[in-house]
Amino acid sequence: MPPRNAYSGRSGLVRALFLCVPIVVVSGWGSTSLGAQDLPLQRDYPGLGPLVCPAPAELVPPAPEERAQASQLASDASQAVILGELLRSQELLLRATQLDPSSFELAYQHARVLEGLGQSAPAMDEYCRSIDLGVDADEDDVIDARIRLDELYSVMRARIPDVARESFYSGLSLADAAMYEPALQAFTTAIGAAPDWPPAIYNRGVILERLGRVPESLADYRRYIQLTPSEIDPVVAAVTERIGMLEGLVALPTPSPGGALALGMAFPGMGQYYSGRSLTGTVVLSLAAGAVAAGILYKEVTVHCLTPSAGSCAPDQVIDETSKRPYFWAAIGTAGVITAAGAIEAFVRARSTRDEVDAARQPVSEARGLRIEGPSVSARRGRLDLALLVMRFR
Repeated sequence: MPPRNAYSGRSGLVRALFLCVPIVVVSGWGSTSLGAQDLPLQRDYPGLGPLVCPAPAELVPPAPEERAQASQLASDASQAVILGELLRSQELLLRATQLDPSSFELAYQHARVLEGLGQSAPAMDEYCRSIDLGVDADEDDVIDARIRLDELYSVMRARIPDVARESFYSGLSLADAAMYEPALQAFTTAIGAAPDWPPAIYNRGVILERLGRVPESLADYRRYIQLTPSEIDPVVAAVTERIGMLEGLVALPTPSPGGALALGMAFPGMGQYYSGRSLTGTVVLSLAAGAVAAGILYKEVTVHCLTPSAGSCAPDQVIDETSKRPYFWAAIGTAGVITAAGAIEAFVRARSTRDEVDAARQPVSEARGLRIEGPSVSARRGRLDLALLVMRFR
């Protein structure tokens, strides 16, 4: 206990706090969130509400030679239909409608062929376009286009069961609340009820990517492209680009779990930086540095004074002054625990990433028989599992 002429005080706490703030801000500067680069979720789909045709595009009258070429292509397409070559007819009519987009007959004929090929969505777009162009066309053909359009829309709505619609909306609400695991289950339920529903498959791929399950998200993205004609869906281009980017990431060398552990133990957060997770590494570094800074800067000062007055001591009355840092070793220990925990987390995450990439690179069929694996560490639902010897039978 200090004598009566000794005064104790504390200093450094405010300075420690001000030191921690720049560490967090500066070390986190330039780190980007992957969530900002995510593909957006699809919220609309054919059959969502009453049938509404797209607004007609502004037409540019074709040149006489283009109109003549389009007419010849349409004649060739009619011959292809007679021969049962619907794909050939569709290709010819697509070129014809591009040359002469103002023709009701071409749009109507193209829609009929698309309907025959089972391409309901593009057929509906062409029927809508033909109705817009049918001001001077035969009234019976325009009425037939409307009837066929309504029938296709009814069939499209019937393909999506109510349980799939409800799960789809539930998945959107959960994803908006950043509850990605339940959202994943909701979209999976929707796909189970409507296996070939492109928007649900696309949304599940987006959620899987946000959860870091890249190989599974790639499978959904590829399935979405298979089910969606590229010429009518602007999302396909973005998904195709995303697939290329993700395939490039999967093809990159994966971080070594041992290297992540060693670097993480040597310096706080270095394991995360090594494995490409700079934001998490910044958090670990800031916490460890903040703990050390608090332990160094927080100190208790004892002043021995000749004639103390009103809780203070004039400079010429100071006998001596001593200071100590009571929480120094506790702060060092805390920083050590943070460093070790960060290194272990980096090890587990690097190991998990490597296993996912290896699984994606593996062929589907594997040799059957006994497979023996060595020691391994894995993380499942917040639990760390250590396996010394694993025997698998295939």
